[in-house]
Amino acid sequence: MYNIKTILLVILFSLNVFSQQVEHNYFEANREVYFRFLAPRDVMNNLSSVISIANVRDDTVYAFANEKEYLSFLKYEIPCTILPPPGLQNEIRMGNNLAKISSWDTYPTYNAYVQLMTQFQTAHPNICKIIEAGTTVQGRKLLFAKITQNVDVKGAKPQFMYSSSMHGNETVGYLMMLRLIDTLVNSYGIDSRITNMINNVEIWINPLANPDGTYHNNDTTVNGATRYNANGVNLNRNFPDPSAGQHPDGNAWQPETIAMMNLESNNNFSLAANFHSGAEVVNYPWDTWSKLHPDYLWYQFISRRFADTVHAYSVPGYMTDLGNGITDGYEWYQVEGGRQDYMNYFSRGREVTIELSSIYILPASLSTTYWNYLSHSLLDFIENTYYGIRGSVTDSHGNPVKALVTITGHDADNSSIYSDSVTGSYFRMIAPGTYSVSFSADSFLIQTVNNITVKKDSASILNIRLDRNLSAVNSVPNSMLAQYSLSQNYPNPFNPSTTINYQLPQSGKVSLIVYDVLGREVASLVNGFKSAGTYLVTFNSSSLPSGIYFYQLKVNDYLSLKKMILIK
Repeated sequence: MYNIKTILLVILFSLNVFSQQVEHNYFEANREVYFRFLAPRDVMNNLSSVISIANVRDDTVYAFANEKEYLSFLKYEIPCTILPPPGLQNEIRMGNNLAKISSWDTYPTYNAYVQLMTQFQTAHPNICKIIEAGTTVQGRKLLFAKITQNVDVKGAKPQFMYSSSMHGNETVGYLMMLRLIDTLVNSYGIDSRITNMINNVEIWINPLANPDGTYHNNDTTVNGATRYNANGVNLNRNFPDPSAGQHPDGNAWQPETIAMMNLESNNNFSLAANFHSGAEVVNYPWDTWSKLHPDYLWYQFISRRFADTVHAYSVPGYMTDLGNGITDGYEWYQVEGGRQDYMNYFSRGREVTIELSSIYILPASLSTTYWNYLSHSLLDFIENTYYGIRGSVTDSHGNPVKALVTITGHDADNSSIYSDSVTGSYFRMIAPGTYSVSFSADSFLIQTVNNITVKKDSASILNIRLDRNLSAVNSVPNSMLAQYSLSQNYPNPFNPSTTINYQLPQSGKVSLIVYDVLGREVASLVNGFKSAGTYLVTFNSSSLPSGIYFYQLKVNDYLSLKKMILIK
């Protein structure tokens, strides 16, 4: 499975004969190099956009790099030590059928993984549905298990997501998520806690977000797994970043990244966590900048609860990195292009990054040991969706309204959330306190409710009915107001052209403008008087780079904004 050059390099590693130079053949076989070096904080932050920093202990930095990144790193002339690939193991126990996997002491082959996911749906069709979110560079499937009561019916429930192993050589979460799915679906109707959870939360679990990295050598082994995807790209630096822009790593969005962004845009996840290895800590936002998230107290609380519960069920010393198992991301080390900040900023969700073990490729024989350490915390974390301020937003006829829910004097940096467009439900998790909550939506009057008290581990129910803003449309009847619309562009994603449809119930001066992710105007599609009617506008993006864009329709006092994705 490894060429002679790779074997020789591994021998050099074991003899502690280290050199900064790494030959091209090594990258051809392994995609990436793993190394460590000493650097102060300011130098480390400068390097975070050059290489893939994996861990920082005092001034010692552990990092990965593909060939291009490593050559860029060498220009800094920083002495480094090449380390053995953490994905290269002496012995990996693999299982190629469901019977072997169900013992939870083997890794599944790729085909066995797909079969196991399919079996979850086959055996539990009322509560489990397998969603194929997309495919990888090499055509492997990106699978989610969607678990909830009446799985095919959209309910007024918070959407929750677990996703693991976007770094393919970090496999602890892979094993934990497969066992979590198995536990959930087989405990429904038997265990009251899990039954209640499945009845009241829509749970999405993606055990393997980078199968090309995990199965780097072939579909039958995780031995030799890589951090990067098949294109040699670090997926956790490949997302749009609130500070560093749409392509902070300088790479095109990868198929795996696009699949996650599309899944996010079609759902409304209230809470999420993505799992890694290489350290033992719960990492909360922000990663990209030093300022605190408006909900940092709540983030600290849920992170502390996760780590403390792990401590109660594990051996001393486990999950105690940094602040005894929790950390603000930027305080640890800066990350630009991470999925955590993308989900928090662009999706207005809540996501943390959880490093489950200092071991990258966990021996499968330890799977049950780690499950006993982690299973209580994994269930607890889902239950965070129960608490805070929650309810529904409807119009005067009881129809659901997609409204922006803002905590007055508190929210910033896109921390306000939207109610669900299909059900009108919203779920605003927040630290205990007393708040004023504002609800706003297109063509409706803003409504603010004061003195909403939130207590620890409890929910404050606040159902809102929004009234139409009749003055905004010159007292046009409700039946006419309902005809204002701005449709989602089609196709989406697109290249290079897409069509935008909008409808006007009355004449007016129309503005339809396209903005980039930083809010800069890139195209004015309509700017003038239009009669009542339905219109189609073609947007040609030939001169623009790939990225996320927003298009805004404004006519009279009506305003609507939607997102679209350009992929070249």
